[in-house]
Amino acid sequence: MNGWTYYQTADLALVPYMPGTPVWKDGVLSTLYYNTRDEDKLAVTFCGDVMNHDQFVAFFQKRQTLVCLCEVREDKTLNIVGYAWVDTPTGVDGARAVLCGFCFFKGASKRTSARDLGRLGLAYWFMDMLIDVVHGIMLESNIRGRNYAVHLGFREVGVIPKRHYYEGELVGARVMMLEKRDFVPMFEEWFESQKAVASAV
Repeated sequence: MNGWTYYQTADLALVPYMPGTPVWKDGVLSTLYYNTRDEDKLAVTFCGDVMNHDQFVAFFQKRQTLVCLCEVREDKTLNIVGYAWVDTPTGVDGARAVLCGFCFFKGASKRTSARDLGRLGLAYWFMDMLIDVVHGIMLESNIRGRNYAVHLGFREVGVIPKRHYYEGELVGARVMMLEKRDFVPMFEEWFESQKAVASAV
């Protein structure tokens, strides 16, 4: 992994999941599933749904929007520390909205990796996939997810009462939103600062 693009820095990379390409070995979806399950993050990530392995694999094979969020090791191999995806697109070029999801594991070497990889993921969606508005829907109790979204530039739209089924009861769904026109100027400023830091090392 060499060079700078809008989806990579010196030590981080967003890599779309494309089976059969040289980047990916067989079993990536299984690895993501078992990491998510073993860290007890399935219900929070999927708003109350606790998928089994086959359901998880089928979910991402059907949508084909999965991106792996990676740290780049010194030997240039990738360490997957999370993943993200978009779903339920609506609209046309110039007026397209989607729902998004993020999940991060405990294996990141830096606390800032998740936030910076989130920025790269959003840049990919807005610039490469021509998305104009990204909505995030999460469990109302997921304060960590809410704070993460705010750090990326999302604003809270509201809470829908009793929308998700979680741990035996109906619970609220928090709705967040981010628009391309608000995100891109902040991202470009951050991205240039990352290049400046890298060139100074």
